Amino acid sequence: MEDCFNQLSKIKVSEIMIKDPLYSFPNEKISATELLMIRKNIDGLPIVKDRKDKQLIGIITQRDIRLARFAMSLDSPNTTVKDLMTPEPFVVKENDTLIYVLEIMFNKKVQRLPVVDENNYIIGLVMQKEILKTLLKYMKK
Repeated sequence: MEDCFNQLSKIKVSEIMIKDPLYSFPNEKISATELLMIRKNIDGLPIVKDRKDKQLIGIITQRDIRLARFAMSLDSPNTTVKDLMTPEPFVVKENDTLIYVLEIMFNKKVQRLPVVDENNYIIGLVMQKEILKTLLKYMKK
């Protein structure tokens, strides 16, 4: 069992991340982004500058949208992603370990972490669900 935990601790982000995740843009209407999340059954999306410049600038979750809807009217057609997104989210690199990812997730209370390169461009996304799949795979060995 100890060997299994030792193997798990060495897993790299690149092995468990979703490569080329969906994303949204700061000037996108919140209604369009929310519809994308609902259709794709996604709880959160990284936010990048634009289609050509995929530099990570934020993250938005269904929770952000629900809380905003509760606190204010989102009926305005002018509400955009940048109005509700969390700027400068916590991130990881593809060579970071599973232990490091879990520490961030638990300490910062987040369920997903964008994976960025050295220029802060989005290259992946680590989600708790993917981590649980990996744990299950190792436990079945």
